[in-house]
Amino acid sequence: MNFKDNFSYFKNNSQEIYFDSAATSIKFDKVIQAQSDYDLKIGANTHNNLFNNAYKANEMLNDTRIKIAKFIGIEDKNEIIFTSGTTHSLNQLAFGMRNYLKANDEILVTKLEHSSNLLPWMVLAQEEKLKLDYLELNENFLIDVSKIKNKVTKKTKVISFAMNSNTIAGLNDVKKIVKEIRKLNKNIIIVLDLAQSIKQNKISIKDLDVDCVAFSAHKIYGPFGLGILWARKEILEFLKPIFYGGGNNTSIGINNYKLAPIPEKFEAGTLNLSAIYAFNICLDVLEDLKIDKMIAYEEELKKYFRSKVKKIDHSKFEFYNLENDQPIVLFNLKNVNSQDFGAFLNKKYNISVRVGKHCSRLANELFKVSSTIRASFSIYNTKEDIDKFIEALKDCDNWVNEIL
Repeated sequence: MNFKDNFSYFKNNSQEIYFDSAATSIKFDKVIQAQSDYDLKIGANTHNNLFNNAYKANEMLNDTRIKIAKFIGIEDKNEIIFTSGTTHSLNQLAFGMRNYLKANDEILVTKLEHSSNLLPWMVLAQEEKLKLDYLELNENFLIDVSKIKNKVTKKTKVISFAMNSNTIAGLNDVKKIVKEIRKLNKNIIIVLDLAQSIKQNKISIKDLDVDCVAFSAHKIYGPFGLGILWARKEILEFLKPIFYGGGNNTSIGINNYKLAPIPEKFEAGTLNLSAIYAFNICLDVLEDLKIDKMIAYEEELKKYFRSKVKKIDHSKFEFYNLENDQPIVLFNLKNVNSQDFGAFLNKKYNISVRVGKHCSRLANELFKVSSTIRASFSIYNTKEDIDKFIEALKDCDNWVNEIL
């Protein structure tokens, strides 16, 4: 199967080698078409069933919740909340807990977290006089399960971490981590950031036993502007919405109001319905292509890169995660500004990579660098793309002349 046939983007950008899928994936053709189809053929808003297309909109919304619930392995579709992205979802979780958390309660994260899974908790801790602390990592920059006990106390209320980060990308053993946390304090709310993992790993929330997850459609070949928040019903019951308005109330008096039931409680205003419909179709495509095969293909690309790079003189490079199988390569050319080498890759070889701090500033402190280069592979990449990448790395001595 040629996965690339599902992406007309590359017909319009035939020379580009796109290695920035950790930032956003290229969209399936059917996703792009579906987003247009919704506006052309349905076009209506939800919250009204009195005319045909409004009825279709509501049916589509319900059907999409059902598909997402199946995709991530949960039973109750009404625990699925639509947001604008992972950032929105994690902010909703954090700031929705204001009334649940009390002064001196503790929140644990890691230093590898994306800003979207760090800053909401940090700001909440500062504003509500909570304690924010960091789980210890092992030599592979994974959560050290044996040292969780050093951080968890009776006051620990929330632990939030990524299944795998957007930098080092190593896969945390979520089941072991959750089991250890539950053993130490069964009342802790465990939040899992799946922004990177949703494409790279088959997810079953029931097996993982976490309490909340967040991810974005655009990370898994879907549309921009759509995020998913899932949380256990008992958490959604006490969680406060961070937005209020049309659609998330059932009554309003002069000085009082009544919130709508879950999930509408958290979906004030008009949802991004064309994106939701497009993600509905995206899930169909994922099922047709088989997520297991897609994951295996991406891992094979990483293994192929690893085998190839070890055959060349790569002493001038610093690789930070070469040995794991997640399809991200984080590296630097020693003694060279990462921005300059990223520009060289693009200008001479038309290779698109991400350069900088990757919205994970504390991670750079762990690596003791100011910025890094990140190449991330996906199903539309090929071994020929990897070969070109290796050729570019071998050509590193010429980077200065190429960008001047």
